Amino acid sequence: LIASITYKEALRNRLLNVLIIIAVIAIASTRFNVLLAPSEELKIMQDTSLGIIRFIGMLITVFVTGGLLPREIERRTITTVLSKAVSRTQFLFGKFLGALYAIFANMIIMSAILLILIYAKGKIFNIEIIKALILTSMEFIVLASITLCVSTMASELFSIIFGILIFIMGHLTNYLVHMAEDFPGAVMKVLLLTTYTILPNFENFNVQSAIVLGAKISAQYMGKVLSYGFLYSAIMLLLAYLFFAEREM
Repeated sequence: LIASITYKEALRNRLLNVLIIIAVIAIASTRFNVLLAPSEELKIMQDTSLGIIRFIGMLITVFVTGGLLPREIERRTITTVLSKAVSRTQFLFGKFLGALYAIFANMIIMSAILLILIYAKGKIFNIEIIKALILTSMEFIVLASITLCVSTMASELFSIIFGILIFIMGHLTNYLVHMAEDFPGAVMKVLLLTTYTILPNFENFNVQSAIVLGAKISAQYMGKVLSYGFLYSAIMLLLAYLFFAEREM
């Protein structure tokens, strides 16, 4: 019930509706690269569209999950809900599931537009694009779990900003390893490598460049990255539960 209510509230959010409209228009516009050779047009369309889906999907994810708990606490509606035989666990995970429904609904719309355009352009059905979209969806699950965890302790605005920053940092974590190799001091090496381990490595989910170059994504890689995503999300949700359980309402 809580998941369903959260999902419906998210669908009525005007900002999210604007974001998905922008995404659909932006993806559709990649169809008109008329100055390039047909093969290059298809590559540019795939690369640009996957980038658009990742960026808009990230914004949708942080805006949906960042305000789930703070808005309820601000309005004091959470006190009423929790007094009606709904446990904090049910409330927290119901909210999270409802957010995921909304995120995936928007993801399906963007993905469908992309797949239709690719087929219309090249008369092909590229299974590698499906794999990329699955990994991107997993990336959003991880981001949603992190943003929700932060929102159990912080305001909506802070949670949204934190979610955007962690998304950016998560795509730059590989640089921390290179920096650790260049630093002579052992303390700095340990600090950088510890930060690298703690931060989510969102580049694991980014196979955009590989697909554009015609590479195949192996089932082994998919399994490894999806397992990493589920494990990281589970840890974040456990932390969210512990923080939420201790929070005064």
